Amino acid sequence: MVKISFQPAVAGVKADKASASAPAPAPAPAPAAEILLTPAREERPPYNRSKKGGSVGSVCYLSMGMVVLLMGLVFASVYIYRYFFLAQLARDNFFHCGVLYEDSLSQVRTRMELEEDVKIYLEENYERINVPVPQFGGGDPADIIHDFQRGLTAYHDISLDKCYVIELNTTIVLPPRNFWELLMNMKRGTYLPQTYIMQEEMVVTEHVSDKEALGAFIYHLCNGKDTYRLRRRATRRRINKRGTQQCNAIRHFENTFVVETLICQEA
Repeated sequence: MVKISFQPAVAGVKADKASASAPAPAPAPAPAAEILLTPAREERPPYNRSKKGGSVGSVCYLSMGMVVLLMGLVFASVYIYRYFFLAQLARDNFFHCGVLYEDSLSQVRTRMELEEDVKIYLEENYERINVPVPQFGGGDPADIIHDFQRGLTAYHDISLDKCYVIELNTTIVLPPRNFWELLMNMKRGTYLPQTYIMQEEMVVTEHVSDKEALGAFIYHLCNGKDTYRLRRRATRRRINKRGTQQCNAIRHFENTFVVETLICQEA
């Protein structure tokens, strides 16, 4: 508020001629006039709403950026796990074995070498063995599955393209964990077996029609192939030359020794 004061002008009035000569008494001073002026209210700048909206938008963009970054980290972790860790795990569960053994079953004892590829599935609790064509004879090429969940063994004789199923012999076949440890020691060079061979004889009994009842692993191995059940011969007879023609041999390594499995037709 501004206060302004000023003196009013003294109005000149003609005095009477009679009183012109006489001095007039000095008038009392009039009170000063005052005018109060109220200044205009200062205008405040309009409230900037865009500033608040801009800050909210920045938070949204920042949140979206964090989400995209986290998703990128998740996908990168999945990629690394899938292509590196699982690949390393697969390499640790896959083995190419070469075993020297003394072939005491032949008339002339000699050292032989058996090669096979082994895949061990620890979580599923089964083993898969592939025996290629032997370089020096002594057996047929075969795929073998030892399913410890079902308690079954399946032999796929590749030469005959037939499958044979029998109860798992846990006295000969090492469980997956023990077999894996044995092969890892061989892979590191801490165990280099020079072993012997033993023989087991089996007889074909009946045709298997319901292969799904054998479990998923054996089903995928034997699906589309003639499949038969086997039983072990209680007392192993000596296989003569004539009897050998009715038997097929599969030599494989699944323990600290080599096994020759004879699959024979019922006489």
